[in-house]
Amino acid sequence: MNRVPAEIVYRIVYLSDDEAALVALAATSRWLYACVAAQRKLWRVRFERDFSKQDENELRWLRHYARTHLAHLLFAEEQQETLLPTDELLDWFHAYCSRRATEYRWRHGLYTTHQPKQATGTHIGGVRLQSVISVGRVVQQVYAVSQRIMAPQQRPVWIAEQLCWDGVDTDGMLITEHRYSDEYLVIAVEPPSMSVGSTNATLYAWHLNALHLPPRFIMSNFMGTISLYKNWLVVCKCFMNGIPSITLMFDLAKHTARPGILEVGANWIYIQKATENSVRLLWRDKIKAEISHATISWRLWDFTPDRAPPVQCPTVCETQFYAADAYLETCRIDDNRFVMYNQTSRQHSENTMSPNITLMEITESSTGVTMKERWSITQELDKIRPIVSRDMLLVDLPLKGHKLLNLSDGSPVHDISIATLRCWSESGLYPLRSLWANVAENITPERLKENTFLTSAGPRDSTVLSNAILEFSNDMPAVSDFSI
Repeated sequence: MNRVPAEIVYRIVYLSDDEAALVALAATSRWLYACVAAQRKLWRVRFERDFSKQDENELRWLRHYARTHLAHLLFAEEQQETLLPTDELLDWFHAYCSRRATEYRWRHGLYTTHQPKQATGTHIGGVRLQSVISVGRVVQQVYAVSQRIMAPQQRPVWIAEQLCWDGVDTDGMLITEHRYSDEYLVIAVEPPSMSVGSTNATLYAWHLNALHLPPRFIMSNFMGTISLYKNWLVVCKCFMNGIPSITLMFDLAKHTARPGILEVGANWIYIQKATENSVRLLWRDKIKAEISHATISWRLWDFTPDRAPPVQCPTVCETQFYAADAYLETCRIDDNRFVMYNQTSRQHSENTMSPNITLMEITESSTGVTMKERWSITQELDKIRPIVSRDMLLVDLPLKGHKLLNLSDGSPVHDISIATLRCWSESGLYPLRSLWANVAENITPERLKENTFLTSAGPRDSTVLSNAILEFSNDMPAVSDFSI
């Protein structure tokens, strides 16, 4: 086989749609591996086709992979910002194989256990690959565990870090809310004597690369809700005595004390899309209820600090949907889609119900931005979970069953009994859709009993990443690592 011209092997790789056969071919010799892996553009296309970057779990896995395999470049950088993979930097064939291998390890319960080393409270150094945060009720119950490469050519290690609270009186302080992204952590604290709904909470933020430094003060006298996505913190601040709420937008990547302000009262605000320099908010007005339906008003608000004016409303949309304010839920799918749904009552029949799942789509063109209904259906449900990488919606049914729907049109997908297994629902890393049926056939009841990661049991005291689980035993953290 080594005598075959490389051009022939390239042609085989280009024409073949059997990735497993290509992996077997690459494993036969270093020369053939080099020939298969040389088609970088092709493997990048296949990777993005099978593991969509619109899926946050897939994007998080790829970011971790890129930082791990390009750590030597990050050591050379003065500032270790997020490294975006490019054609020239990544071995996309290896990335493709590693991604499928990680899902396989989840499915078969193959992992290594690590006891994180305790940091000393000073700057740790190295390259941070990923972090997982566990937050309790009091400030002493915040655990930040990070995976780092401490020096070039070394294997990653897990390190437990403590938050620096210098300048903050933490005696008896309780944590009322927290959010964290791949780069930032935001925590709201207040004294224990405060009543529910008080306005005496204080918001603080840390960069996950600098937990040893004092927190950044965001605001005091806080009551409301917070959202954090990438480098954007959106605070919906409520007031007493019927004063309308306001929305404040903080770019945590910039050290400025002046947030963007949206001075309009809104029932609900969600972060729909965020880039390094702008954020798009999805705003829902109060529901106007009628006898047979309700009218819901949606607005998009774009905030770009460097633009004049910084806040713009590119589109407004009204749609009919029957749901009371307290029961209407909204679920972001990706930058351009979201689902609204209404939890159903078991006393209602699907034959008499109005549509209670609607997918809304945002479209941008040269003429502007539009928002409209893509499809709607009637379906009994408790809650929904998007599987963006497989273009499906997982609907949890009232009697512990489930149904799969196509995100493209709402049509049902052939039911697969293991779709809610922890190995997929916790990690968010699903196998290729074409393999689901075969995977189901290969998992027997005996294997389900033997492998706790394949069962769908009750909640655990754990926090999950796309390739690791942080668990606690006697208040001591331990990491189960599923990465290669």
